[in-house]
Parts: sequence; C-alpha cells; structure tokens
Amino acid sequence: MHQLPQINDNNLSLAQSEVKASGGPPARRELTDEQVNDIMASALARIRPTAQQMCGEMNVGVCNWNITSSQSRAMNAGAGSNGLIYVNRGLVEYTANEEEVCMAFGHEIGHQAANHIANNQTNQRTGALIGAVLGAAVGVATSSTYLPQSLITSMTSTGARAGGSVGRISFSKSQEREADYLSAVILYRSNVDLDKARGLLVTMARASDRKDTGLLDTHPAGPERLAAWDQAVAQIRASKGALPARA
Repeated sequence: MHQLPQINDNNLSLAQSEVKASGGPPARRELTDEQVNDIMASALARIRPTAQQMCGEMNVGVCNWNITSSQSRAMNAGAGSNGLIYVNRGLVEYTANEEEVCMAFGHEIGHQAANHIANNQTNQRTGALIGAVLGAAVGVATSSTYLPQSLITSMTSTGARAGGSVGRISFSKSQEREADYLSAVILYRSNVDLDKARGLLVTMARASDRKDTGLLDTHPAGPERLAAWDQAVAQIRASKGALPARA
C-alpha cells in the first residue's frame, strides 16, 4: 500500500457540511446508447496512456485491462479478475461531465494497478482457512458435551465462511482510498480537471444515507471519501503527480 495522507475531524466536518448543503438525492439524466458509449470512449482515451505509464511505473499489478460497459442503471463501476473493468451506463447518466467518468475509470484502473483483486483473493483464502481451523477447534473443545459430529462439521464450515468474509473485507477501505488516490494521479498527469472530477464523489455521497464508515463497511462513507480525495489532490499537486512512498 502507498502511504496516503490522513484526514482529520476538520476535513471530515467540511466534507459532511458540503454534502448536506448539496441537496437531496441526485437526478439521473437521460442519454442514448450512442451518447453513453461516446462519453466512455472519450474519457478512456484521455487517461489510458497515462494510466498505462503509471501502472508500469508501479510494477505490481495488472496493466492489461479488459474494459467493458454494462447496461445497468445503477450508479456503479467495478474491477474483477483478469484485468476486468466495467462501468455501468447508470454511472455515466449520473455524472455532470466527462471528467467525472475519467475519475470512475481511473479508480477501477487503480484497483488493477495496485493488484487489489489478487490481494483480496489471497486474503479471502487465508481468512477461510483460519476460520475453519478456529471452528474445528471450538468443535473439539466442546466435544466433551457430546455434540453430534454433524454440528461440529457445521461449526467448521461456518467458521470458514466467517473467516472468508473477514478476509474479503481486510484492508478494503484502505484499498478504496488507494484506488481514489491513484485515480487522482492518473487524472493529474492526464491534465484532467480534478475539481470537475471531484463532483462524482459529491454525487455518490448524496445518493447514500451513510455519513460514517463502519468497521465492516467495504467502502468509506461519502463524506470520508470526499475528504480523503481533497487531501490526496492537495498532495498530488504539491508533488506534481509523483506517487507517494509505499508503506
């Protein structure tokens, strides 16, 4: 993981106030298939060369991407195995400008470049193994109470599932912040207006009722993510787009 700037209570309070003042849930604009495809293609063309350069510079993740679009109206995008990156048409329809779409693509590219997908798969396998061992240990420890073997087996299986879940969410909030940071680096180096791109985070925060990030949340809450973006952008501008040191 890269060493990312910290946010304080004042940063978070300012972000929360901005989101609150920005109004209610965002409105989705109506776009044709052709418009959606054109916006996606243009946004990707603006950042892809710089993103490839940054991914090679990092030299830890996947730099060959399988980029596609989805007809889902949900305001979402994602990254998966084998370099998969997708952006829902719904996300494009909720954006105010092309820069916000650049930010979404940059975020998913950041996940790939930092090798988050492979790391999460490893965490999930490790968590499942630990959970299974703990579940089996509990079964053995309570065997003096004559628990049936079927229940002990069930406890082992439950432990594996719980452990896998914990493994899946391990560092995920940090990974989301890192992906946002890497997106900002890509946009800065591509001469994309970071202030315009920032609007996507405000829109996503308006669409969510969450104001605080919980222990088991996989994404930072909207205001927290917005505050982290602002700190990241300030650091990136000061360093002229240099990547931060790794922890």
